[in-house]
Amino acid sequence: MRIAMLMSLGASWAREAALRFSELGHDVHAVDFDTEVLGNYLRGREDIHAGAVAKLRARLGGIHLIPGTDISQWRYLRQAPRFRAICRSIDPDVLLSLWGGGFAMMSYASGIRPYAVYVCGGDILRVSGMQKAVSRHVLARAAAVFANGKYFGEKTRAFAPRASVHTAYLGVDPDRFRPAAAPPSPVVIICTRGFTPVYNNSYLIEAIALLPADVPAFRVVFTSAGPCLGETRELADRILSPERRASVEFFNGVSDEGIVEQLRSAHVYTSVSRYDGTSISLLEALACGLFPVLSDIPPNREWIDSNVANGILVPFDRPADYARSLQQAIVAASWRNRVALFNRQLILDRADGRKTMAFVASTLEQAIGLRN
Repeated sequence: MRIAMLMSLGASWAREAALRFSELGHDVHAVDFDTEVLGNYLRGREDIHAGAVAKLRARLGGIHLIPGTDISQWRYLRQAPRFRAICRSIDPDVLLSLWGGGFAMMSYASGIRPYAVYVCGGDILRVSGMQKAVSRHVLARAAAVFANGKYFGEKTRAFAPRASVHTAYLGVDPDRFRPAAAPPSPVVIICTRGFTPVYNNSYLIEAIALLPADVPAFRVVFTSAGPCLGETRELADRILSPERRASVEFFNGVSDEGIVEQLRSAHVYTSVSRYDGTSISLLEALACGLFPVLSDIPPNREWIDSNVANGILVPFDRPADYARSLQQAIVAASWRNRVALFNRQLILDRADGRKTMAFVASTLEQAIGLRN
């Protein structure tokens, strides 16, 4: 197939999906905006993604940027004609939008057919009113809709009952994300979520402030960028003791190689997002054998087995409970080691991105009539 993929070049998971399709022998063309909407944490500093985008450019049929300085949410409709012209120059067998919301709406408005959509999180869980009606219409007319996770698949079917929905974890590359023997001390707690309100990173700072003074040595690493980074750093400066504050690092974005390096040097992964699809960040951490401490939301429950106790789920807005869970994870080295291989096996069994993209490609071929 020749596939036009409307995607964010700043999203490592989108770049990985494009590479997986290319490895399967498909002619992939990535399309993105030249500038990013206000509040988007994915782009960050240009140097963070430049190397990965260059590698992608060498592997794909082409990378096409929609020019202009429009960074409003209305650009998805305003730029639909320009996007249509790019797609017509590619002449794809199918257009695949790696996101719902504005990307999916622009795919529909462009008139390029057939198109498919991969929905991932807020594009289903946090829309209402006219936006919900438009999204439902757009998904119902897609050749296929792929939903990132079991719970999320159920929500997508309820959201757009006329859509052809297929559950498929985006997954990760387990050859890149694999365990390493991190030094036993200090225990490294890593959070790779972006600094936006939904990811709730300030909650981790509140919990750290409540950890007892005698807890074993630990470090906390925030890898990502985002509009809430400054206020979260200020919160840490304000409520953490000087000793505790010295143990917390904010990287403001790291490269693809840097994410792998940081995960393989860590022991505990934490994310307390208020809602989510299946978190790619979580899958990366599980593939590296990390011990997860997560917000108690349905998509996270898909990965925590109460019989095995391969992680801890924590409530919202109860920082003392969150602190106790973090303390448990810090002190229980034998517990962490016991479940490391179990957590990695979950990824090998359910979320190997190579298998997922092979399934998605096969489903697309059938949906658009290229395979009988």
